[in-house]
Amino acid sequence: MRTGPKPPSDLTKHEGIETVRQIQSLLVLFTVLPPDGKMREMLRLTLDVRNEGFPADIAPIRDLHPQATKTWLEFFWTRAGISAEERELIDWQNNKQKMDIAVEELREAERKLGIRLAPQTVD
Repeated sequence: MRTGPKPPSDLTKHEGIETVRQIQSLLVLFTVLPPDGKMREMLRLTLDVRNEGFPADIAPIRDLHPQATKTWLEFFWTRAGISAEERELIDWQNNKQKMDIAVEELREAERKLGIRLAPQTVD
């Protein structure tokens, strides 16, 4: 087993290093969430959703303006064939008290770490 710090990542040799750092940042972010918090509750519900593949009739999001994002998300959550697990997640999101608490928990985790989860479109 290796001890001590790893050498610096060579971006010319490590394809996908930025994605690796995204994953690692998520791991750290999730560890600083309150153990009995609403964000963890929501994440557990999300992980229970069976992924049958992304719906073919939904195009990837291209506009990150809050209103455009809202429209895209509404289309995603109102499509035909929503599973019971997805319905539970939709109901969770519509609970203002839970969502307000989750928002504050995420903001606090971001403040602790100095990073923010921010959407960005991909090519």
